[in-house]
Amino acid sequence: MNWRNILRNREILVTIILVILVFGVGWLNPSFLQPKSLMFIVNSSLILVLVSLGEMFVLLTRGIDVSVGGILGISAVALGTVLVSGGSLVAAILVSILTGAVAGAINGVGVAYIRIPPIIMTLGTLGVYRGLMRVITEGSWIENIPPNIKNLAGAEFLGIRVYIYLVFAIVLILAFLLRRIRYARYFYAVGDNEEGAYLVGVPVKLTVFLSYVISGIFAGLAAVVFVGQIAFVPMNAGQGLELRAIAACVLGGVALSGGVGTPFAALLGGIFLTVIDSVLVYLKVQAEWNNAIAGAILLVVVLMDYRIRISIEDYQRRSRSRFGRVVESPVQSTEKLEEAQQ
Repeated sequence: MNWRNILRNREILVTIILVILVFGVGWLNPSFLQPKSLMFIVNSSLILVLVSLGEMFVLLTRGIDVSVGGILGISAVALGTVLVSGGSLVAAILVSILTGAVAGAINGVGVAYIRIPPIIMTLGTLGVYRGLMRVITEGSWIENIPPNIKNLAGAEFLGIRVYIYLVFAIVLILAFLLRRIRYARYFYAVGDNEEGAYLVGVPVKLTVFLSYVISGIFAGLAAVVFVGQIAFVPMNAGQGLELRAIAACVLGGVALSGGVGTPFAALLGGIFLTVIDSVLVYLKVQAEWNNAIAGAILLVVVLMDYRIRISIEDYQRRSRSRFGRVVESPVQSTEKLEEAQQ
């Protein structure tokens, strides 16, 4: 892979910028590069990474899901309710995932089968799920959650949280499935050309429906991590997470126009935005500037990526026009040879 291909790859570009950023801040504040600090940042990014992975499937089909924060919240409420009422940890986790799947399925039915525009459907369900959170909890936080879920979130292997291993394993599995399994490639086909995908036999409606179900499932998984990290369920659980998930996907290289993106893009985007938050803390920047700075960096990275792609394409066109020549196909050469012999 030459330097032009490297620069054209958004994931590699973001990785380079991320490494430069981490070492740059580490030069200003050496404690930032300590393994404990870096592991804390990665662990803090897990919730955003999980939600971004689910959002990626929706974006691949040229949709959008702005209800993932609400789905995380209602899943966290379901999880906390089961635990407080004496249910087992396994049952609570399954209820959280099932709640996310049902909430995602509602979005999927509305978008895929009723044909409600994705932004309208998911914006509406966002309000519904937020309202249900308050109805179920009567407007109060869920506290006194058993320590078993906190212990699970704090479990380590070789000095690294078990959740980190699990999330990275999920990313690798998804990357393999989306690259090698035919049915998983349907998400790309639908996002790239929905009509063409339908004509070749791809179940378009089912694929779109499943993308929202998967998004809900990952929001339910993120709720498990969320409750495990803080050991209670606030009423603002997941608030604002939907926009950060979309930003993380776009930052990593998932196209809003559909058909382009990988799980690594969601992973990188989620970690990048979390690093930005941590960098601002280490540099003692006021918290009020976090969203503004993160948004500005997102714009800069996307603009850099766009300008680099345009520059490389211009360079390649100039190279072809300067040194290129029309290459005859074997059929054309054979026809000319026969004409000459006649």
